[in-house]
Amino acid sequence: MITQNVDNLHQDSGVPPGKVIELHGNATYATCLDCARRYELETLKQSFLGRDEIPACGHCGGLVKVATISFGQPMPEAQMARAEAEAAGCDLFLVLGSSLQVYPAAGLPILAKRSGAMLAIVNRDPTDQDRLADLVLHDEIGPVMSEGVPG
Repeated sequence: MITQNVDNLHQDSGVPPGKVIELHGNATYATCLDCARRYELETLKQSFLGRDEIPACGHCGGLVKVATISFGQPMPEAQMARAEAEAAGCDLFLVLGSSLQVYPAAGLPILAKRSGAMLAIVNRDPTDQDRLADLVLHDEIGPVMSEGVPG
C-alpha cells in the first residue's frame, strides 16, 4: 500500500503498518530532523505549552517536527526506493482517488505499467494517465470498492 495520505488512514483501517509505504510521512507523530527519533505529539504538546519552546530532540538536540514531508524537504529515500521496487515488481497497480499530478508519486503507475503490470484507476475525475490504464472508473472510491462486499 503506497500512500500520500499522512493521517494513518490505512493503518487505522487494518492494514499492517509494515505494509504501508508513506511517501509524505505521517502527521500522527513527530520526528527529529537530524536523527529521526520518534516523539508522540501529546508529549511534545505538553512540553511546548509548559515552556513555550520549539521542541528539541532529547537525544541529539535537533529540531523536532511533525513527521510529514514539508515543502522543500526531500522525499524520503527509503520509502521512495521501496515504492519504486513494489511498483516495478507488481502484476496489478491500483490507483484509488488520486489526481496523479503530484510527482514523484505520480510516476509510480507509469513505472508499474512499463514493467508489465496491469493498471487500474478509480478516481472521480479524469487523470492524465487514464490513457495508459487497462481499466478506468470515474466514480467515488467507497461505492466502487465496497460493491459486492457483504455487510
